[in-house]
Amino acid sequence: MDAGTIEKTNKYLKMMFGPEARFREGQLEAISSVLDKGGKHLVIQKTGWGKSVVYFILTRILRDQGKGPTMLISPLLALMRNQIINAQKLGLVARSINSSNKDDWDSVVNEIKMNRVDLLLVAPERLSNEMFLTEVLPHMKGIGLFVVDEVHCVSDWGHDFRPDYRRIRNIIQKTFSNVPVLGTTATANDRVIKDIEEQFGSDVRTLRGPLARKGLKLQNIVLGSVAERLAWLAQNVPSLPGSGVIYCLTRKDVFRVSEWLKMKGIDSEHYWGGAIPGDDGGDKSEELELRLLNNRIKVLVTTSALGMGYDKPDLGFVIHYQAPGSAISYYQQVGRAGRAVPESYGILLHGREEEKILDFFMNESFPAVEESLAILDHLHSVPETTLGELQKSLNLKHNRLEKALKHLEIDGFISKNRSQYTRTIKPWKYDSDRIDTVKTVRREERKRLKDYIYSPDCLMKFITSELDDPNPSDCGICRNCRGELLAEHPPKELIHEALEFLSQDYEIIDPRKMWPGGLSLSMGANGKMSSRLPVSEIVEQGRALCSLEDAGWGPSVMRHISENTPVDDDILEACGFLIIDKWYPEPFPEWITIVPSAGRGRLLTDFATRLSEVLGIPFINSLRIAGPRQQMAELQNSAQKVMKSIDSWELIATVPRKPVLLIDDFTDSKWTFTITGRMLKRASVPFVYPFALGVKKEAG
Repeated sequence: MDAGTIEKTNKYLKMMFGPEARFREGQLEAISSVLDKGGKHLVIQKTGWGKSVVYFILTRILRDQGKGPTMLISPLLALMRNQIINAQKLGLVARSINSSNKDDWDSVVNEIKMNRVDLLLVAPERLSNEMFLTEVLPHMKGIGLFVVDEVHCVSDWGHDFRPDYRRIRNIIQKTFSNVPVLGTTATANDRVIKDIEEQFGSDVRTLRGPLARKGLKLQNIVLGSVAERLAWLAQNVPSLPGSGVIYCLTRKDVFRVSEWLKMKGIDSEHYWGGAIPGDDGGDKSEELELRLLNNRIKVLVTTSALGMGYDKPDLGFVIHYQAPGSAISYYQQVGRAGRAVPESYGILLHGREEEKILDFFMNESFPAVEESLAILDHLHSVPETTLGELQKSLNLKHNRLEKALKHLEIDGFISKNRSQYTRTIKPWKYDSDRIDTVKTVRREERKRLKDYIYSPDCLMKFITSELDDPNPSDCGICRNCRGELLAEHPPKELIHEALEFLSQDYEIIDPRKMWPGGLSLSMGANGKMSSRLPVSEIVEQGRALCSLEDAGWGPSVMRHISENTPVDDDILEACGFLIIDKWYPEPFPEWITIVPSAGRGRLLTDFATRLSEVLGIPFINSLRIAGPRQQMAELQNSAQKVMKSIDSWELIATVPRKPVLLIDDFTDSKWTFTITGRMLKRASVPFVYPFALGVKKEAG
């Protein structure tokens, strides 16, 4: 790199960070190597080092030289929005193509065709999108740089492997074979690095730096119960410096933690990968990201959707409400804290429910051999099919079916044209050895994280050693190096308050408004069959006392359901309190009925009878089972549930034409409420309010 280019790099760095800015060790080397040598580069540097600085400045210089735009593969929407803000500091015209901005795609494509875009950010899922492959990719062949951010996602061994990242190998080798390629990550150990280098192809130059983070104080606290962890958060979050992030494994926990903190007077909001409705009905995700960025909120409670690469230099703390799946994943997330402040905190709270949640995530990662075989057998009998048709034919969960189709397509066993899937001539073989090996590695990683939680040694040294840092050393500031940082045992009165909160942590049951894809079971206004339920046949929003998987009422309710025994008085009282004091639907129900059950009729009849006394309205048995039926729990996706149960019930006699409370013991997919409620609506019942003792995670 000549003197003039070095001068430019320093000028651009100061544009981004001010006149006193200096390159960190390794940044200028990475920029110089890509400019001088081209080819393929892999940069592994600690969180907060500034990997984005490298590809932003490279983009600016390459555009100055008349080269094409940079194409950047980025895995998270929050990260994309964050990167666009930072790219603008260099005057770069940055655009993105992702699932949240479909209305902008046409204008972005036109800007690309006119060479007005300097940096195009693309979600990995777009790499299989027909519009992207036919309209965008052909115009990107003249790009100046191809960047794969969070490149560990390419590898099966990576802590956050994404199937769509596997498409990158072909793009590098076929479409961008003569384009400089840069992969960046903070979380790749030796095994992952070797895998990435093999996928990138020959002659990969790997630039690697030390991974320890200065000023980040780590502490692990074992608090098994949900109530203890909620109490700890209420006790400690207000006194932590600046704004921060709390990570949870599930959306349910994200919402619960945020609501608890709000109740305790802490400025908190919930955040996850999908849309988050605001007061105006629009998505407020971007608003929440900016509030955190500008310190206008104390804490954002989130899933890993606000994990990789999100850049807030002054983030004061990161708390894990539950442990993630590996020490490497933990380093990625806790590394959001303290990038440009002298002191920050990374606190890991360890709870009992983590193993069950992480087992579920691991088992969902790969399709089972039976699932892949069922799809291929179906495609052998028909020339082509759609996702909706597969759901009607195969008893597979919706998300499992989508995952299996994606793996089969990426591996070349099937092809997709618009919505149609067809079988290719490639012989199929289920790679059970690879999948079993990956799962074994995942289990070992979880064991190592548990070793980290209980380790008496330096916590930063432990994590950086897991990432194969060549020179790990004691940090001198973690819990194990210097003693207790934050109190580890919350006061009993706060724990009791958290238990009271959990006992009132009810669930909302939103009504279904559409039949599953491929099923048209309602008559539309135009006289044609439609997949949309008429408004007159849609039940009202309902309630459930609890989630069966969670603390609070969950374990007690689950025991009564399993044993088909009458619920305890305290559960009955809690249901009455929820319906009358917390919910009070208007107009209020004037009678109660139940969804008949072949296996749990005793529980339901007893509960409805006693609840009718609490509410002061009659219980009328208005529905019965119409012949043999397959249990809903045995059916794995929505199409199967509807097709095999829509005729499973019938009305016993004329029913009161008054608002009704429709009771079931639990709900998962909500199709039972949808179908039985529709029958009551068709019988001129004006308002049907679903109520369940509990909800289970939806099966499909």
